[in-house]
This record gives sequence, C-alpha cells and structure tokens, in this order.
Amino acid sequence: MWKLNVHQNYNEYKFHVANESLAYVRNVLDSLHGHSDPFPEGVVDSIYYDTSDLAFYNQCLNGDPMKTKFRIRGYGDGAFHQMHLKRKDLFTVAKKKQKIKPVVLKDSSGPVWNSLASAEDDIENFIAITSEAEQYGPIMPVIRVKYHRYRYRVLDYRITLDTNVEVSGFDNGLLLREKYGVLPDHVLEVKTVDPRPHLPLLGLIRLPQISYSKFLLGLNLLITGDSRCF
Repeated sequence: MWKLNVHQNYNEYKFHVANESLAYVRNVLDSLHGHSDPFPEGVVDSIYYDTSDLAFYNQCLNGDPMKTKFRIRGYGDGAFHQMHLKRKDLFTVAKKKQKIKPVVLKDSSGPVWNSLASAEDDIENFIAITSEAEQYGPIMPVIRVKYHRYRYRVLDYRITLDTNVEVSGFDNGLLLREKYGVLPDHVLEVKTVDPRPHLPLLGLIRLPQISYSKFLLGLNLLITGDSRCF
C-alpha cells in the first residue's frame, strides 16, 4: 500500500474564480487574511510528466477517483529544484517531495526524467518517487504550467489563489496542436486536514466548487485548442 507521513496528507478543495471576479476575490482575501503567509505571493513553475499513452492525463479525463502526477517544480528563478509525486484519492492528497539538483531549460526541450538527480544525501524519497514512476514505464515531459500564486493561512488552512495560468509543450514531448496557451480563469484552493472546509471567507465570495486540474485543462488546451475550464 502506498503511504506517506501523516503530516503530508491533507484534503484539497478547489473553487472556480472567473476572470471578472478575480479583483473582488483578491480584495476579500487580502482584507481578511493579508500577510498571513510568510511567502504571500510568487511564481510557481512546474513540468508534468506522463507516459506515451497519457496514463495520468486519462485518469483526470475519465474522472478516476485515484489520480497520480509526477512533476518537477521551481519558483520563478528560472530553475526547477524539487521533484514531486502527488497522489489524490477524491479530495485527499498524499505527496512526496525531493530536492533535486537544479535543472535549467536551455531550449524548447523538457528535462528527461531519468536525468534528474537528488540534491540531498538522504535519497529515500528520491528512490520512492523514481521507483513508483518505473512501474508505469518511461515517462516524458508533456506540459509546463506556470502561474502567479497568492498565499494565505488561517489556523491549519492553507489558501492559495492561482492566477494567470500559462501552459506550454516541449519538442521532446507530445505532438500538440498548440505550443502555448493561457487558461481563461483562475482557481482558489483550500488545503486542510478537516474533511470539509469551514471558512467565513467562502460564504463571502460564494465561488462554485469544481474539479480543477491545471495539468488536465492545460493539456486539453494544447491538444484540442479548447480552453474551457469545465
């Protein structure tokens, strides 16, 4: 059975933020919880990997209760510093992370998965993540997802507002209809150990709860040209 340390498990709820509602939602968040996170805003930059038959994309597309994602992540400095394995079972998320030797893109090709190397002497998570990936066969870089994130904290709640989501493909990845696109809307995410979020904030902004995957929506846009969020 696939397990993580207890403190790394949480429930994740997502809410649709239409472009015309973004300014209002930001104002409410800043008024109630401004400067509550030590890193209040910044760029999040991820590269997602998938199999040649898009096993992980199809998990999302088919609405499978269990979804798996492999990615590397950076935070706006032009390099990618972490490797992630994220597994989601309905609303419950389990995640493994590992620091990797910085990866910098030099052209329009994505980093080869097997070229990634741990930046730490403790490689337990690195072995766990790469071993899990090997069970699916070779995986390749399929999409880069880059956005601006606003962060807030309320007790054990972590609230993020992800805006201006840009997506792009790679020359050594999938054959795509589009090489670049921008998702039309934004997403508010609430992460908590509680089985349901209880925040006055949600009553004020009254956003529809949705199933929202930047990975899925970004690939939909690049593969089909369809930019609808849901």
